[in-house]
Amino acid sequence: MATTLSSKHQIVIPKAIRERMKLKAGASVALYPLDDNRAVLVKQPKSYVEALSGLGKEVWESLGGADKYIKDMRADRTLWKK
Repeated sequence: MATTLSSKHQIVIPKAIRERMKLKAGASVALYPLDDNRAVLVKQPKSYVEALSGLGKEVWESLGGADKYIKDMRADRTLWKK
C-alpha cells in the first residue's frame, strides 16, 4: 500500500494496516530502516516485561521444569567434590 510523505515529514498509515496491526491513536511504533529504499514499521509493546514474560517456557518444560533442572544440577555438583 502506498502513502505520501507530508510537508511535515509525516505519513498516514493506511486503514487496512492499522486494523491488521490493531493500531489505535497514540500507539507507540518504531520505524527501522532496512536499506536506502525500505523500512519496517513495528508496533511497540506497552510493557516489555509482559511481552517477554514466558519467553523460553518450552525450554524449561523440555527439561522437566525448573525445579527438576535445579535438583539435577545440584546432584551433578555433588559429583564434582568426589
